[in-house]
Amino acid sequence: MAYNLLSGSVLASREYIPGDLVVENLVSGTFKGDGSNIEYVPRVSNATNNALVTNVGGDANTLTCESNLTFDGTTLSLTGELTASLGLSASYLMGDGSRLTGITGGGGGGSPGGGTTEIQFNDAGSFGGSAALTWNGSLLSISGALSLSRRQLSASSQISELTTSADDYYVGLNSSAGILQLELADATALVDGQTYVFKDEGGAANTNNITIYPSGSQTIDGQNSIVLESPYAAIQLYCDGISKYFIC
Repeated sequence: MAYNLLSGSVLASREYIPGDLVVENLVSGTFKGDGSNIEYVPRVSNATNNALVTNVGGDANTLTCESNLTFDGTTLSLTGELTASLGLSASYLMGDGSRLTGITGGGGGGSPGGGTTEIQFNDAGSFGGSAALTWNGSLLSISGALSLSRRQLSASSQISELTTSADDYYVGLNSSAGILQLELADATALVDGQTYVFKDEGGAANTNNITIYPSGSQTIDGQNSIVLESPYAAIQLYCDGISKYFIC
């Protein structure tokens, strides 16, 4: 005879009436088996290693493992979006920050009241060095040296056709080996006010002219080309970002 042990299927009537005591649907003891058919016992679905358990639909008996939200004791990993109704605090944030909004500058040696924003860089280009950019809302100031993009283009044949890119600023031109023709980047690929500086670095523009063309039907001061034809000539152009270049 087993003591305090219950196994198999058990059916209980609605009421047990020992004397005057009325108890509804009460069965006690030790149950054997997986208990898969016992009602009102919360079970976890979607079991996933290190997954956090959440409630489903406000039902106290419905729990699930969130496979997109895991914690291995050191790192909390989330696949999806994170929403915070209050502040988010961290020692540092990683990523490109391309979708961050509502960020305002401040601090770091600005004027009293936060009128000037200062950004500092070290020699490796990351924050924290001695060179600084400051912005007061209308004026950008640089403390330290300024280096802008430079690319040199040379004639490799009698007529060499070359094209600028949206990343160029200084464009050094060397026509010592022959006449040089240069086409500007499409104005729509640039931003309004973007500037190029062209320089005859080879000093041969008087014998091998350097001709600069806009893209397609676009213009430079209303013309379809400009020519550098004196030694070491230089010209600076800016763009409207639509269809026109202008000489500074």
